[in-house]
Amino acid sequence: MTDSMETPRVSWPRALVAALAAPLLVGAVAVVLFGAWSADLPDPLAVHFGPGGDADGFASPGAARWSVLLGPATAAVLVTVLVLITRRDLRTARTGVAAAAGIGSFVAAVPLLMAAPQRGVADAADVTVPVWGLVAAAVIGAIAALLGARAVPSPGPARASTAPPADAPRIPLADRERVAWSGSASMPRWVGVGVGVVPVVVAGALLATGGASALLVLVVAVISAALMALVLAPVRVGIDHRGLTARGLVPVRAITIPLGEVAEARAVTVRVLNGFGGYGYRIGPRGVGLIARPGEALQVTRGDGSRFTVTVDDAAGAAAALNALAARGRV
Repeated sequence: MTDSMETPRVSWPRALVAALAAPLLVGAVAVVLFGAWSADLPDPLAVHFGPGGDADGFASPGAARWSVLLGPATAAVLVTVLVLITRRDLRTARTGVAAAAGIGSFVAAVPLLMAAPQRGVADAADVTVPVWGLVAAAVIGAIAALLGARAVPSPGPARASTAPPADAPRIPLADRERVAWSGSASMPRWVGVGVGVVPVVVAGALLATGGASALLVLVVAVISAALMALVLAPVRVGIDHRGLTARGLVPVRAITIPLGEVAEARAVTVRVLNGFGGYGYRIGPRGVGLIARPGEALQVTRGDGSRFTVTVDDAAGAAAALNALAARGRV
């Protein structure tokens, strides 16, 4: 029954325009400003900075000026790949368009914001990395991502009009009987420890042999700690008369599917090489996923045919409880 549902889709032209509008605008402004600043910029221009913040890569102002076009090019490639992967599913393609618009605008803004503090400087080697420029580029990228998402139509209501299929698992449930289910899933601890410890050990060994600086080791330690937290963060799932709620470290807000939108729930298996391209909050050919580890997962199909998958222990029990609750009051 759910296989016949028509999933709302976004058109290719609309996705391309929504993803490319902001990067093209940022790139055009950057090219114009580079031209206006040409007499004030040193030649060569600092375009790369090392771990200590000192300039260690240089290029001509002309090359830096036209490098901003990498932003729209990046956005074009990303939106093509992401919308293709998501099969133009409106609910997931919207996220892909936002990612393409945000990353493309960030890439287009960085060369200009790296060049801005070099105006009037005689030797670009004396310039240190302008942290404020990177922050400003990130803000521009975030605004562009928001605008890109808003340019794609909202999926709208996804209510299911019929009960889950007869072959879908469900628990016996009386008319007025209440039921609540909860569960969680997380990556094995040894995986998180490996992600957090191994890079630090390698960086420490390089420091001991003079192949790395203390600052680099500190940066590696901070990044490794953040990655370990992400890897070990559990996904928690709750099911009751309101529907399904799934929480993880990312996204910050819980993902909710009202009971009225649940067309079918089934237990599936997520493998190491899964259809979501990795772990965490993902989008892919199978829809949206909150993937914490390989193994059993709950897959929920909405009334519009879109799917949400979340890894959780006892996924079969979760599917049976959700189907039983969703079947109430439906023919």
